[in-house]
Amino acid sequence: MITSWCKYLLFSGSIFVGAAAISAGSAAAQSKLLGPDNPGELMPAIMHAYHSGAGQIVIPPGVYKLPEPTGGFYLAFEHLKNFRIIGKAVTLLRADPTKGGINFTDCRNVTLDGITLRCDPIPYTQGRILKVNRQQHFLDVRINAGYQVDLTNTSRFSSEPSGCTIFNPQNFRIMSRTQDINSSKVTKIGAREFRIYAHKTKPFLGSARVGELLAFRSLIREDIALDGCSDMCIQNVTIMAGTGFCYHEIGGGGNNRYINDSIVFPPKPPGATIPPLKASNADGLHSSMARHGPTVIGCHFEGTGDDGIAIHGTYSMLQHANGRRWIVLLPWHLKSYIQSGDLLKLYNQHDGFLGQARAVTVTPLADYQPKRIPAINMGFDGKPPQYCYSVIVNRPIAGARYADRISDTNANGSGFIVRNCVIEHNRARGMIIKGDNGVIENNIINGSSVGGIEVAPEFWWNEAGSSCHLLIEGNTIEHVGYATLNLPYCFQAGAMSIAAHSTSRTAAFDHSGIAIIDNRFVDNNGINLLLADTQDVLVSGNRFINPMRNANNRGTGFHFDASNLIWMQQCKDVLLADNHVVNPGAAMKKIVGVGAQVRAIKGANTGFVVHAAGQIQAATPAAVDKTRNAAAAMPIIQATDTPVAK
Repeated sequence: MITSWCKYLLFSGSIFVGAAAISAGSAAAQSKLLGPDNPGELMPAIMHAYHSGAGQIVIPPGVYKLPEPTGGFYLAFEHLKNFRIIGKAVTLLRADPTKGGINFTDCRNVTLDGITLRCDPIPYTQGRILKVNRQQHFLDVRINAGYQVDLTNTSRFSSEPSGCTIFNPQNFRIMSRTQDINSSKVTKIGAREFRIYAHKTKPFLGSARVGELLAFRSLIREDIALDGCSDMCIQNVTIMAGTGFCYHEIGGGGNNRYINDSIVFPPKPPGATIPPLKASNADGLHSSMARHGPTVIGCHFEGTGDDGIAIHGTYSMLQHANGRRWIVLLPWHLKSYIQSGDLLKLYNQHDGFLGQARAVTVTPLADYQPKRIPAINMGFDGKPPQYCYSVIVNRPIAGARYADRISDTNANGSGFIVRNCVIEHNRARGMIIKGDNGVIENNIINGSSVGGIEVAPEFWWNEAGSSCHLLIEGNTIEHVGYATLNLPYCFQAGAMSIAAHSTSRTAAFDHSGIAIIDNRFVDNNGINLLLADTQDVLVSGNRFINPMRNANNRGTGFHFDASNLIWMQQCKDVLLADNHVVNPGAAMKKIVGVGAQVRAIKGANTGFVVHAAGQIQAATPAAVDKTRNAAAAMPIIQATDTPVAK
């Protein structure tokens, strides 16, 4: 029998909730109509609709000022299955940036459709540089009118002051040829003025100048979190003034979908004359340790304070190896981490690949106490992790020892798809990918400060792993890689990089089976395509338009030659064919260059056609032959179709 409340919900799309419907055993009270005037009814109404078997809830349109939560999130759902939450023309406001937005835990096949989630007031802050003292490694800043002035409030910002990013005061974009300033201390010196001391071991004031703008990151909290979930759908959702990882999935079966979602800049706050420099504190979509990666279609992310899309696993640490028996430690507890049959890759402390084996049995060790934990930056930092496992593998790996790192290739977000998305004007990478069996297709990445598409493990940040079997096709990567990191020591040095995180000669050709097809690289300085620690790569049909108009030293600290359009190091079995270079700048001295341990490269001379500006659209066969000859005459590499090693 359908109750009158459920009938009203199903047939009118509105929600009428009596107090007795909110929780079992509550006393009868006067009924209230759910709407913007009663935002406290939202959570009870959703749960009532779920438990009544309605299958979905349609939230009436309007702006809801959510009441302060007692827990860590404004809205928190557990164990929901086969349910839809529809909020077209619905804006949810949260005022406390130290609380997360919406959290789903252990949910399956739940759809969140159409809402806008906004933090108001804007949680992060920004200001203008008043003074730069390079001798004493500090600068003074005045917070812009309308923005938060509590930089020294550790409950809102951080007990360890985070870095700040330099912005151009004319166009409000990240300033070219600058890098983040890692602060060690912040002191208040006036009503809106603060002194920012650079970190003692990283006194990077760089080229910061008086008059430039600084954006500061506040305490990071998730806006929408999927914890241990699977088969979820987040669609037509907009996040404004995001507090951290705007969309974050961690662990679980994964296979979640993100369709037509957005991250947008908030409007100027009251009293402000300078628009917000960022749209969020950190990443746009962050997928961590999912057993099946996300499907991301038609999303538009702008101004994120860190990577647009990140897909990765985590490294566990080997405490002890005795033949086929390993004691494995984790910095976090993940219910889905390391399962029987998983393929595990083992790396030493110098990032060298030792081998791989499959897990046969996995047994939690509730009472195991590690005798020592190395103080290495991989999520452990000298502190005991929460959980330990005994893992029996199918074969021993020679050289396995204490503090080696383990990547579970079955929990790195494999099987992901990113298609028809736009990522623009963000700090760091457009995409940073570490999963297998993925498709990156027909996306536009414009203005990402570190790089466009980067495929690379990061041992230092405890994000696994290497990637095999990727299709990277039809993407446009424009004006990326111009700021934010210490450029000579940026290993992800290309506008697109398929790379490891080390030049160790013990590194394996760990990435494999990569197809880079029909992409457009537009207005990128420095190395446009970096291939390192990889094998079995196809580079075909790509267009490099207006490359290297100006010099860029990205990666030179790792002995990459940034005067090459394409740089290869520690790679083999690469085929280059039918690529076009249009209107190259004077900073391009070679098309293809190689470093150490490079062999079996085909098409380095014949795989490129060089065009003057505008020629490629109307190139005749004769013109193609002429430019092909010109390309062959350029200094590229010697003996291009035979093994090369330097």
